[in-house]
Amino acid sequence: MSYQAVGEGMAQVPRRAPAAPVRSPAPVMLITGTRPDIIKTASVVHALAQARCASSVVHSGQHADGISELYRFFELAPAASIDLGPRGPQLADLTARLLAGLDPIVAQLRPAILVVQGDTTTALAGALLGFYHRIPVAHIEAGLRSGDPGEPFPEEVNRQLITRLAAWHFAPTPLAVACLRKEGVPLKAITMTGNTVVDAALFGYRRLAAGTAAAAPAVRRILVTAHRRENWGAGIAAIGAGLCQVIERFPDVEVLWLRHPNPEVAGAVDAIARQAPAHVRGRLHIAAPLSYPDMLQALRDAWLVVTDSGGLQEEAVTARVPVLIARRQTERPEVVHCGAGHLIGADARRLVTEISRLYHAPDKWEAMRPAQSPFGDGTAGQRIATVLARFLQTRPARGRRAAS
Repeated sequence: MSYQAVGEGMAQVPRRAPAAPVRSPAPVMLITGTRPDIIKTASVVHALAQARCASSVVHSGQHADGISELYRFFELAPAASIDLGPRGPQLADLTARLLAGLDPIVAQLRPAILVVQGDTTTALAGALLGFYHRIPVAHIEAGLRSGDPGEPFPEEVNRQLITRLAAWHFAPTPLAVACLRKEGVPLKAITMTGNTVVDAALFGYRRLAAGTAAAAPAVRRILVTAHRRENWGAGIAAIGAGLCQVIERFPDVEVLWLRHPNPEVAGAVDAIARQAPAHVRGRLHIAAPLSYPDMLQALRDAWLVVTDSGGLQEEAVTARVPVLIARRQTERPEVVHCGAGHLIGADARRLVTEISRLYHAPDKWEAMRPAQSPFGDGTAGQRIATVLARFLQTRPARGRRAAS
């Protein structure tokens, strides 16, 4: 299905000063805070500029490591950036700090539109502040649902709450549109756009002048990430146990495991590496998260992806790399429906079985590399910018709220 518009609707921590000076107000504010936020918002910022619509990017500080480099790669310059300070794993603490840090910036800049992306705690905080300040909210990547409020946690409920607060719902796929309609979102408030992750990947590969991955790499490298809260502890240990068995079984398989910086996750991954036999450790490579260009290169070179991440499922499909999803369900079922991914849970035995099957049957591996991504054609940012720019051009001079 082509990606055209379905409808065009409008439907106690101390308060910290932003680390970067706040610039002059722009009619559109995009709040980012995590690596996926930045990656999936970049094309919208550029498309708004092409439409001669001024925008400002505010970084919430939810992720800090490597963020400046990521902004530079996508040629973005945040108008403000927040230092959240040291914090623990409690979600309530993170949410409180985000609200306290972002609130004075939103109050000062008073945009006509506030844009959030995905399902992060930053996105939820941004949508809440849009509601509190009576600023209409636009939601990029709206309508994804797993159907289980406990997985992904807390993202599944974050996304549903944002739906209740948003005026524009930019849904990436027909299934996301259907989920929104089932929940009573008016058709005129929904625009099907494709996913901006495709925009970002194509932008990145153009900059890298990347070629096409070989159909059968000489070294079968498995790219791994695991960080979901529901996999902390036993789940990550099971993934590690399965991968160690795979390395022992197949001499030309190696694993590149990108260790999430969260202490709970990092400690569990380090323990897997320490406890692995010496002959396994030589092909079990543990690394810090890669820069976005290096991640694109790692994807291009991978034989297989094993992940519990949401965004990496989309990126793997875009790079035509088969993916095994270490979760019980996914809010991106398009990956499974198009044959590019299999849900296996955090299950060592299932992991070994699935990898063995693909190893011994190259035709089954090839079948998991669809020629076309179900997530769009790389022009999602332009579709989003067109809707927002049209609203700004037609709103009353003093109008601030979108009509539902």
